[in-house]
Amino acid sequence: MKLKIISLYILLCSIWGTTWIILKMSLNEGTPPFFGVAIRFVFASIILWGLLFYRKEKLPMSKEAWALYLQFALLNFVVSYSLTYWATQFVYSSVSAIIWAGFPLVITFISHFMLINEKLTWSKLGTILFGTAGVLLMLSQGKELGGNNVVLGVSALGIAVLVAAWPNVYLKKHHHLLSTVQLNVVSQSIAAILLMSISMIFESDRIMVWSSFNIFAIVYLTIFGTVITWLIYVWLFSHLSMPQISYVAFFPPVIATVLGWIYLDEVLTFIAIVGAGMVIAGAVFIHWLAPSKRGA
Repeated sequence: MKLKIISLYILLCSIWGTTWIILKMSLNEGTPPFFGVAIRFVFASIILWGLLFYRKEKLPMSKEAWALYLQFALLNFVVSYSLTYWATQFVYSSVSAIIWAGFPLVITFISHFMLINEKLTWSKLGTILFGTAGVLLMLSQGKELGGNNVVLGVSALGIAVLVAAWPNVYLKKHHHLLSTVQLNVVSQSIAAILLMSISMIFESDRIMVWSSFNIFAIVYLTIFGTVITWLIYVWLFSHLSMPQISYVAFFPPVIATVLGWIYLDEVLTFIAIVGAGMVIAGAVFIHWLAPSKRGA
């Protein structure tokens, strides 16, 4: 695997590992969840439009291209991101990251039906069930993982992971249709408009707290957590296999757990740690069971 691919992969994992604590702290600081994710995509889309014009790229307008635009905008950015923001109010930041570590398990299941070379085996199915059992084990800890609405939060995060998996597998199948900038600029622009509308409807009684930290959080989550990470992530689809891409979900939970413990006093119970280990181990096993491909 080329040094460029490895370097960008490490950068992507490192940034996404830090976004969870910043997201949680901004919510604690008074950021309405839907407005928080909406403003993130508003600023990110402005930056991406500037990048698109700088590179003088034209936007494909075929039916196939719009299928990608809309799937990523509606499922990945609007539904999945808004659920993640909303759910993280009720659970530890580390728990949110750990639930997202199950992403490769869902990817593997959906890939069986959409990608020719990613068939589901009994070993893979057993691994998926193993990871799912880990989530259920974490759910059994209830209030120990953040408060009275932990089950609600974890359930919403689980739905967010399920919803996000489909457009990612679809992108792997059709990644040749769009450049990373083209996909992100249209999808994130659509998401920004829809999410801002959702915020205006459901959060009209909430006021954004423009503290110095919340301003920092918006800047960090926009530039690093959205623009840079998603440009790298989509670029990797042309250079790695689907299981290798989903491997990016393994490392952020480790970073998020350490940061949550240091800065937010988030302490997981022994049973929760076992459950988290099962989720991450399941994702690792899925990667080992998948055929590897070299980056181009």
